Amino acid sequence: MMISKNFLAASAVVAALAATPVAVAGGASATATPSHPKAGKSVELKISGMKPAEKIKAVEVITVSGQKRTLYPKQKSSSTGIVIVTVRAEVKGKHVWTFTGRTSHRTAVTHYVVT
Repeated sequence: MMISKNFLAASAVVAALAATPVAVAGGASATATPSHPKAGKSVELKISGMKPAEKIKAVEVITVSGQKRTLYPKQKSSSTGIVIVTVRAEVKGKHVWTFTGRTSHRTAVTHYVVT
């Protein structure tokens, strides 16, 4: 019994359509402004690509000293999936922030370097 070319082409199309939502759903991103602040200045962290009205979890790691802290901001993402968090840059070195959606588990990573 041979598999027809039409069946093979149809199954390839179905597989491609099934994989598309998985690739689109993980599109969270984050940016830090400014990327090289001086100590004592504020840094704005913008997270986009989350679900509307989703709570987030934030993890900060300072790579020089190995310090780590976990934050659960009270604010939720907007109707477009954007959250803006403002922090003060106090410890010199590279700060890596990882934001995770608490229901969608979408993850976004950004960093800044305090001089």
